Amino acid sequence: MILIQRESASHWYLPDGTPYHEVPRADGNGTRSATLRDARKVNALPSVTNTLSVLAKPGLESWKQEQAIVSALTLPRREGEPLDDFARRVVTDMSEQVRSAADLGSAVHAAIEVYLQTGESPENPDVLRLFEPVKLWIDDHIERVATVETVVVHDGVGFAGRIDLVAKLRHAGTWTVIDFKTQKMKPNAKGIYQAAFYEAWPLQLIAYFEALRRAGECSRKLEDIASVVINSVEPTPVQVKVWPRELHAGFWNAFQCAHQLWCFTKGYQPAATAQLPQVSAAVAA
Repeated sequence: MILIQRESASHWYLPDGTPYHEVPRADGNGTRSATLRDARKVNALPSVTNTLSVLAKPGLESWKQEQAIVSALTLPRREGEPLDDFARRVVTDMSEQVRSAADLGSAVHAAIEVYLQTGESPENPDVLRLFEPVKLWIDDHIERVATVETVVVHDGVGFAGRIDLVAKLRHAGTWTVIDFKTQKMKPNAKGIYQAAFYEAWPLQLIAYFEALRRAGECSRKLEDIASVVINSVEPTPVQVKVWPRELHAGFWNAFQCAHQLWCFTKGYQPAATAQLPQVSAAVAA
């Protein structure tokens, strides 16, 4: 039996919201990703995405399996190479494809952050071509920005995370917690690119939403949560889903259940001991 472990980084935050993603190596040579063992020592809180890792993600796993199959079919087999060694190279090659997609997504996210804060567009042409549709959407739909890339801490449940954007939508007139996703969209039979909206996304958003609401009076006007999907294949118009308000309570309940499951499987019950001021007073207007 061939068993090959793939590394998966988990994000953590200290109770005051300070990122705790990496720790120094024991030999003093650089840093490494923080582990559960490291988190226990400092009462670190899991990120929202870390918490939701306990949920099955069929869409993501199918895409990773596709990358593995493509790697296995296209990677040349070395003469006399043992099957175990070839399998490890396939996993390495597949991981590079997954990492490349993640890097592109991070670059687009960074471009969005810079644009929202400074109005400047990215210079990298590969990033710019995918960023342009997002810019058009922002210019047309965002009336006011409250906060960009802000860390929130829920001091009751015990988790933290970084929100992409809290803004007032021009046409709806509502303050909304927004998360940007890059996705490799595929055209349908009519050649139209269609995004897939996954069931874990509103759970991620509602966790941010509830952390903001718990933060205090400044966030009392929050009403909506929305996913904005960016095509990572072609610069097509972004696709947006404002998740129904009547489902918010169910989303929050599901997230808390996921958090309890995460705590059970990890044997770790984190507890936040500090609360951050989460969002500017602009939301109060």
